[in-house]
Formats: sequence, structure tokens, C-alpha cells
Amino acid sequence: MRADPSRTRADLGPIWVACGLGLFGLSNFVFLALVGRDLGPAASAPVSVAWTVLNALGIGLFQPLEQETGRRLAASRATGRGANVVTAVRFGVVASAVVLVVGLALMPWLADVFFGSAQDIVVVVVLGLVGQALAYYARGVLAGQGRFVRYGAQLGVDGALRIVLAGALFALPDASRLSYGLVLVLAPVVATLVTASPRALLHVGRGHRDLPRGAGIGALVAASTAAQVLASLGPIAMAALATPAQQGLSGRFVAAVTVARIPLFLFAAVQAVFLPSLAGHIARHDVVRYRTAVRGARLAALALAVSGVAGVWLLGEQALALIYGPEFAVGLSTLVVVAVSGGVFMLAQVQAQALLAHEQERVVALAWAAGVVGALVSLPLPGTLDLRVAVALTIGSAVSFLALTIALRRTDRRWDQLRREALP
Repeated sequence: MRADPSRTRADLGPIWVACGLGLFGLSNFVFLALVGRDLGPAASAPVSVAWTVLNALGIGLFQPLEQETGRRLAASRATGRGANVVTAVRFGVVASAVVLVVGLALMPWLADVFFGSAQDIVVVVVLGLVGQALAYYARGVLAGQGRFVRYGAQLGVDGALRIVLAGALFALPDASRLSYGLVLVLAPVVATLVTASPRALLHVGRGHRDLPRGAGIGALVAASTAAQVLASLGPIAMAALATPAQQGLSGRFVAAVTVARIPLFLFAAVQAVFLPSLAGHIARHDVVRYRTAVRGARLAALALAVSGVAGVWLLGEQALALIYGPEFAVGLSTLVVVAVSGGVFMLAQVQAQALLAHEQERVVALAWAAGVVGALVSLPLPGTLDLRVAVALTIGSAVSFLALTIALRRTDRRWDQLRREALP
């Protein structure tokens, strides 16, 4: 019996994405390491914070484009009906315009509070966010259509450009923070244009206006934003709480987060395939495949979390010194606690993705928001600034994980009950 080619490509989806994501993840280490070694802990802090903000706000604001587009297209493929992504595309355009206007209007204040008075880095962040809107929409189209080779290629090209461009700047005698920052703007845009057809993106974006639009994207954006605020709260809190004399500590903490949370980069390969897959199973009422997928994702997250914490405990300090240099040393206790926070956050992500497949965006948003509140409330705990922030991240992630787990159990029970009632 011959295998279904479409099924085979879907099963290999995480592998294709993992290959691209591996290069993309490596590029982040290379980029931050080159910036840190070239500019030093204090001078590189604005660029490091910009990288963090782009990951936090970029994912928070624009990953819903990928999620909404991907799950609509995946459900369309599963049921044979059309898909309407007009609302998601309209949001992407409006959000990009708001980012441009607000970011440039508040440039002096944002520069003083978060970027050490570096207004040029505020411009980098604004332009970078607009570029990410395009990149995430393209990924949603590719994931929803099951085109994971191109999805992985987009990530790979993005990562390769970051490495090549940052390496070229490092070789120059007088590279500036602005030149390094512009790498974060150019790489995702060029990667998207190279790997996704603009004509296909426009065609999908027009959608089927006569079809239902589904749940409001506002709740999905709220859920994504709250999750990324929690995920990136550490570096942002460090930037806001650090005194002028502690700017070096802020840069070192960003380096510690990138090393201690390596498993989160790896788990993104599972996430890219996970939500569209679950949306398809739910559209077909395929309970067995749904439960198998959720169980597999939980086991993958748990394995990555345990191995990540163990790896940081054994080799974290050496890896930090090797990648960033001895000036970026952070205590082992801080590294381990950051790794634990990343592991708990990863487990919470599995629950959140399953709820999003059920279109429970509002519940997910509330759960992530509860985690943010838990983290903020924990910040005044005693200890050094870096350890306090790491502990707060762990507590916040645990609060969200508990809330999401309770919500998913209730949602699954309700889905089972409705499915049984619908049976003849």
C-alpha cells in the first residue's frame, strides 16, 4: 500500500521547520555574540534590548497573523471549504500603521526608558516590527497550506542573512549599533520575499468574503501579546529597573536568557506544525489524532525542558563564556532559574496552542495575563536584581501553566460532550 504523499509531507513538517529553525536559532546566538564582543556589554545593551523587544512585541502583535491564517487554511484543507483570512490581513495592515505612528511619536520617551537614550534604535524597532508583520503572515500561509519546506526555508534564509550581515559588520573597524540594528530589519523582509510568492500572498489575503470570519482576532492578539510579554519580561524588566551603573548587567541578562532558553527555540519547530494540525483534527472531529498530537507535544516539551535545565546546570556558565565572552558572566543560580522558567513556559505553550485550536482565545489571553501579574507581583522578592527577575519569570510561567491546564481540561470535556450529543 503506497503512502499518501500529503500525509508524508505533513509528518515530516516538524523536521523541515526544525532545520530552518536550527539555523535561525544559531543566528540569534551569533548575532548577539558578535554585537556583544564588538560593542561591549554596556554599548550593546540597546541592540540587545531591541532584539528582545522585536521578539516580544513582534510575536505578540503579529504571530496572530500566522496563527489565524494557518488554522483557517488548515481547516479549509481538512473540510474542503474556503477560508476567510481578510480580517487577519486587515489587522496586520492597521497594526503596522499604528506601530509606525506611535513608535515615531513616542521616540524620545521610548529611547530614554528602554534604550539608553538611543533614538536610532527606536527607529530600528519600529521598522523591524513592520517587517515582521509581513514575515508572520507569509508563515501562516505556508503553514496552513502545508508547505513546510518553504516555511523552514524562510527561517533558514532569515538566519543565514543575520549571520552573514553581522559577520561582515564585525569585520569592519567601526561598525555602529545602528548598523547592527538594521540587520534585524532587513533579514526577515528579504527572507520572506525570497521564499514566498508575493502574488500567492495577495491571493490568499483577499480570501472569501462571503464566508464566516470566525472569532475576533482582537482576542487572539491579546493572547499572543500577553504570552510574549511574559516570555520577554525578564530583559524588559532588567532594562527598566537597572540603574545607569547596571546597564552592563542588563546586557549580561539578555545573554543569559538566550543561552538558558535554547529549548524554546527548538520547540518552535513543533509549534509551527502543532496549531494547524490540531485545527484540522478538530474540524474533522478526529478525537484520536487530536489527543495523540497533544500528548506528543506535551512529551516533547517535557523532554526539552528537563534536558535544557540539566544542560544549563552542567554547562551553562561555560557556554555563556564561550559564546559571549568572559565579560558576560552570570551566576549559575540565575542561569538555572531562567532555564526552569523557560521549561514551564514551554509546557504552558502546549496547553495554550490546544485551546487556540478550539478558538478559546479569550481564555488563553486571561491565563497569560494572570502569569504576567504573577511575575510582576514577584519582582520585589529579596535577592540580587538578576535572580529576582529570574524567579519572577518562573512564578509567572507557573501561574499561566496552571490556569491553561484547568481551562483545557474543561474545554476538552465540553468538546467530547458536544461530539457525543451530535452522534446519531
